[in-house]
Amino acid sequence: MNSETAVAVVGVGCRFPEAATPEEFWSNLDKGVVSLRDIPAEDLRRCGVSPEAAAAPDFVTRSGWIADPELFAAEFFGLTPVEAELIDPQQRLFLEACRDGLERAGHLPNGEHGPQVGVFAGASNSTYNTLLQYARARTEGPAAFDDLATQLGGGIDFMAPRVSYKLGLRGPSLAVQTACSSSLTAVHYAVLSLLSEECDIALAGGSGLSYPSVGYRYQPGGVLSEDGFCRAFDIRSTGTGAGSGIGVVVLRRLADALADGDPVLAVIGGSAVGNDGARRPGFTAPSPDGLASVVAAALTVAGTDPADLRYAEAHGSGTPLGDQVELRGLIDGLRAAGARASDRNHCALGTVKANIGHAGSAAGIAGLIKAIHVVRTGHLVPHPMFEHARDPGVLADSPFRVPTELERCTDAGRRVLVNSMGLGGANASVVLAPPPEPVRPAAPVRPVVRLQLSARTRTELDALSRDLADEIDQDRAAPGDIAHTLRVGRQVFAERRVVTAAPDRLAAALRLPRPPAARTVRAGTRRPVLAVTADGEHAEAIRTALLAALGSRTEQHTGVPDALPADAYLIVVGEGESGPGRYVIPAADGADPGDRIAAALADAWLHGVPVDARAFDDGSGRRVTLPTYPYTRRRCSALDDSVFDVPGAARQEPARPSAPADRPAGLEGELVALWEQLFGTGGIGPHDTFGALGGTSLLGLRMTLEVQERYGILLNLHRTGGSQATVARVAEAIRGASDRTETEGADGGTDGASTEAAGASRDAALVDADLALELPPRAPRDTPPGTDVLLTGATGFVGAFLLHELLQDPGHRDSRVYCLVRADDEDHGRRRLREAAARFRLPEPDPERVHVVPGDLRDVAEVCETYRDGELARRTGHVVHCGAHVVFTEPYEVLRPANTLATYHLLGWMRRHGITDISYISTLAACGQALGSEGRLLERREQPLDPEAGGYGISKWVSERLLDKAERDGMRVRVFRPGLIGGDTTTGACNDLDMLWRLVAACLAVGAHPADDMPLPVAPIDLVARAVVQLGREPGSAGRAYHLVGAEATTFAALFAELGALGAPTRPVPVAEWARLAGRRALETGDPVLSTMALYETHDLDTPRVDVEARLWGEWLRERGLDPRLDGGRALQALRHLAGHPTFADLLTDVTEGA
Repeated sequence: MNSETAVAVVGVGCRFPEAATPEEFWSNLDKGVVSLRDIPAEDLRRCGVSPEAAAAPDFVTRSGWIADPELFAAEFFGLTPVEAELIDPQQRLFLEACRDGLERAGHLPNGEHGPQVGVFAGASNSTYNTLLQYARARTEGPAAFDDLATQLGGGIDFMAPRVSYKLGLRGPSLAVQTACSSSLTAVHYAVLSLLSEECDIALAGGSGLSYPSVGYRYQPGGVLSEDGFCRAFDIRSTGTGAGSGIGVVVLRRLADALADGDPVLAVIGGSAVGNDGARRPGFTAPSPDGLASVVAAALTVAGTDPADLRYAEAHGSGTPLGDQVELRGLIDGLRAAGARASDRNHCALGTVKANIGHAGSAAGIAGLIKAIHVVRTGHLVPHPMFEHARDPGVLADSPFRVPTELERCTDAGRRVLVNSMGLGGANASVVLAPPPEPVRPAAPVRPVVRLQLSARTRTELDALSRDLADEIDQDRAAPGDIAHTLRVGRQVFAERRVVTAAPDRLAAALRLPRPPAARTVRAGTRRPVLAVTADGEHAEAIRTALLAALGSRTEQHTGVPDALPADAYLIVVGEGESGPGRYVIPAADGADPGDRIAAALADAWLHGVPVDARAFDDGSGRRVTLPTYPYTRRRCSALDDSVFDVPGAARQEPARPSAPADRPAGLEGELVALWEQLFGTGGIGPHDTFGALGGTSLLGLRMTLEVQERYGILLNLHRTGGSQATVARVAEAIRGASDRTETEGADGGTDGASTEAAGASRDAALVDADLALELPPRAPRDTPPGTDVLLTGATGFVGAFLLHELLQDPGHRDSRVYCLVRADDEDHGRRRLREAAARFRLPEPDPERVHVVPGDLRDVAEVCETYRDGELARRTGHVVHCGAHVVFTEPYEVLRPANTLATYHLLGWMRRHGITDISYISTLAACGQALGSEGRLLERREQPLDPEAGGYGISKWVSERLLDKAERDGMRVRVFRPGLIGGDTTTGACNDLDMLWRLVAACLAVGAHPADDMPLPVAPIDLVARAVVQLGREPGSAGRAYHLVGAEATTFAALFAELGALGAPTRPVPVAEWARLAGRRALETGDPVLSTMALYETHDLDTPRVDVEARLWGEWLRERGLDPRLDGGRALQALRHLAGHPTFADLLTDVTEGA
């Protein structure tokens, strides 16, 4: 490879099926994921595909589609919603991908004095704009096809220029169109442009997105396959699959990239393009001779010996002719470049089409991005669905073989070939080499690192901070290099943040961006003023360094000016004190002057002063790949109101938002108008749910207060459905409350309790049905029971502590713990377990002992059955079932699938495999007062159903009855019923979603608490988890229930009295007054915790107001000398933990620091 002509790939931006980032795409490839899925029936119907047509044997509804292609950051790119809707989604996504690629490369979209950046791109024909023109032609006639805005939005000529326009790029900007090989051909011409120095950086790629996805009718002998899959090079393949993709690579001359410390992912050693000419059966038919000449040319340009090839990314059309021609062309091309006939099977062969289908004009760039991963990591990714070669003899006698499992290549000299073939005979080939070692030194290691972040809005800035914290936790880049990249490779916006911390504290400071570690300012443009009041060479050196960064237009003084204009920012070199709008650098204080200067410039930047990042360049610091901008995207689709006829069916008019005249009359109409005002949108119907419309706790508070003011009714949003509340249900609740205040003879219309009654009736029917469920017979076990544990709910609060205790418990020292985790794969699940541990200040789970079982709780039986070919059934001896949908405000029918039915299916799986031991985490809310219990909840298995129980308590009560059935023929069942759960006795870690702590935090924030002496049956989380684990393995615990609460419950009033004695005082006020105080503060601040709790009613804690018997657990506690009582000290410890959480920081920081 010639170093003078080598080109580096320094960044990637992409969107592929089931992959929104390069990392997700590469992970899918490593696992052999096939991302071809059935198009939802509703999408087909909306596009005019009748159910009959979709059900036809020859109609294929499988496709590789990109999730949410309608979502776009229009405002970020300076487009109005109307303008954005006229642009084809594939072109909008390509624009985002280009900017993402530049950010990943650590380069700014250039300004007037930046590098010349070129754009080379190919796009597929726009089905979106064709359909838009078709829809408009119905009302506008043929003139719709001449609309310039629509043509600009969908024309393939305009995709590359739009990127240059929106990102301010001044290099060549070319549309490259060679059908399927467009994007790889674009890479070839981008390389040539770089080598001829037409540009310094090049963006090359393409887009292929058919929107909307509509399926197709299979035609034997055609390009598209019979079942929607692409099994290239396999004898079963009948064509390619319909796919989609957006991809772009950022390219630089290798020497420049290494000198600047760019993140080189791979090196393009050579490329070539050509056409098959006339020597082929037809215009769309490929030619092995034409392909071979292009492959040989690319290898020759790269100076690559074919024997060094370890992977070839083929076009892989999947058609019988296409596969045969390509395989022959590749073989002949390698041999023309010097491959020996004896060189066999040293080069793996595959195609990305097997994973994502045919991405149209983006097919070549999809293959290249896959190949970049292969050559960079040495991962020879599997070729999915390959079983038997179409031409086994030809393949066996060739340099190629098809891997079906992930393989690893460690050859330092490995090379990768990428091939792409376009209809019409346009071939393109690229040869890749691994990235060389960096030559630019890394940033020096310093005790303190200073990060500069900015965004358009505070919400996006906070999201960027969290993403960056997650990246730092991965420990993939040095903190100094991260700081360097943020400084030189990010666009600057008004919302700015400077985070200054030791390297091991950066992530925490980013997640909780509070002074002094983090300072955040919404900055306008300010001009620099420099006052050097000190004398000597040291002061002069500082002045020179500052001017290099601030620019020659800096206003300079030898003394501190008496007055400065409002838009000035003052830096003083000499004596003085820093303050708002000024920063003082002592001229001779012994501190590192370089760090002082950097701190001053960072503060100036924070407050809006333009700072030239090049002034920091001391020859060290590498650009590293960091998270990209967290766009706020909104739906942009001009087709939403369009209807496409179903052949042979009556034409349906589009569903449009209801006009005001279409609103229901009376109370419902008034409430619809109120909801439209609150949500800021029209077309809300009486049965649209609060959650689906985007309802938040603050919106719920505003609606409740507005209802109270208009109708004199204090509405309980939870009782009207919570997230499932509708205008109709709210109207019925208002009528019902009104009816109860009027005489019996008043004309109340609807029965006041009809909403709750209807829901209760549905729930009652479901409870009866579930109580009648029969478990399958318990099968005998042929082998000894396993010794490992299956744990559900391990990423939740209780589950995370259970996992920790299982790993610490001597009785489980030699056991594995299998954790059912809702995750895409095992890596994702492990990440979720680590995140849960970090959130609750627990050690990271031991990856050697903890095994992730990816799956949803609602599918628990199927997931357990299929995991690693039955491994769970063989190894599991004990199940700890903690997983549940924990929401106290939802009805039983909503919670039933994840709570009751999941327990039923889990028991069924256990019984089929002879697994007999289970510990079940229930709740005190599943208990009722038995006759003669004298106001106590008895600690026994049999419990009456509390008539006041909510949906969560009912779901646990029904699950306990299923466990009773499981016990009848020998299963060993233990039931643990926690009440309220306190913080860890050592760290204070508690659940930030817990209603108890939200209520306490809200009370402290407003300085008052409801005058309510309700008991608080509570216990610390670490003692709860330890009891479940230790009691769960004791033989005598089977058949018992344990109430995990203190024998003597503290009360609401006593807790606040103790907090007050510790320096966190509140005053008792009536509940209604407390609600007014909290509501007013919530509306003033928009705080989500206050908004949730402002409508507080004591039953929302879902805890019993009676004594709770806890005799059995009490014995366990006494034997170990443990005290579960929640006193003021433990409560304050938990609140201090919560103060470190972004949701609570504003409420609690001052309170807990003062206590």
